[in-house]
Amino acid sequence: MPESSSEVLNLFFPQWQGSARLELYEGAKLLYDALHHRLFFDQVPVSLTYSLTTDQNILGYRQILAQLLEACRVIEAYNPQRILTIGGDCGVEIAPISFLNKKHNQSLNVIWLDAHSDLNTPSSSPSAHFHGMPLRVLLGEGDDGIVNCAFSTLRPNQVFLVGTRDFDLAETNLIWQEKLSIFSVEDTNLENYDYLFTALDKTGSDKIYIHIDLDVIDPEEFPHVACPTPNGIRMDKLKGLLIFLRTTFDVVGCSVLEFLPIHSKKSAALKVARLLESAELTF
Repeated sequence: MPESSSEVLNLFFPQWQGSARLELYEGAKLLYDALHHRLFFDQVPVSLTYSLTTDQNILGYRQILAQLLEACRVIEAYNPQRILTIGGDCGVEIAPISFLNKKHNQSLNVIWLDAHSDLNTPSSSPSAHFHGMPLRVLLGEGDDGIVNCAFSTLRPNQVFLVGTRDFDLAETNLIWQEKLSIFSVEDTNLENYDYLFTALDKTGSDKIYIHIDLDVIDPEEFPHVACPTPNGIRMDKLKGLLIFLRTTFDVVGCSVLEFLPIHSKKSAALKVARLLESAELTF
């Protein structure tokens, strides 16, 4: 790894193949447009050719692997202390999270704000869509070619699922087996952070990464996502949680993903940008 280090890397990684929804590229670009007036971004180029084949039981495997390798190259060359990722599908998380975990001595706690746990493997996935697999990869399981690209792997006690409410059977089994921590939508909407704070405090590390899949928000309030899931976190309560995390712990990374605007596209993007800025997560 390079000896020199920059403080912050703003990474624009509009990968869409993990969900097979090209519209996620447009969504990521709209978020970029809403933020780049005040932030400089390094970009990971992605293929826009809608011709995906399934290899290793992963749709778009060739493009996803190539883009992951490029993301790792960009991050390693920059060698940042902190990373803000504006992306397409959740598969973009492997490079930034595994890098920051290694950077901070395998002590990174990951807040996974997502309606889905993304804990499938290629063999358990019902869809072969990679955006349902990245957290399992970060735990060291999945396709060997992709797992081996990661800078490090997480331990189960570094993962905190918040607002997660839609699970496949294999994911439920893993959560039970590994005793992964889950924190409910209800607690967040009631601003009850005691259980989360206690669990994070017990790890002995104040370094956290906040993964935000926008489908964690209740779709009645924010429908602009690839996989809307009922009974989510209210947007103002999400803002409150982000502010709590930022003021209580050392946030070294954050992402915003899976933005699929369906109407009032620019105003929806500005709403997300304001969420990040009001929580002071643009570093």
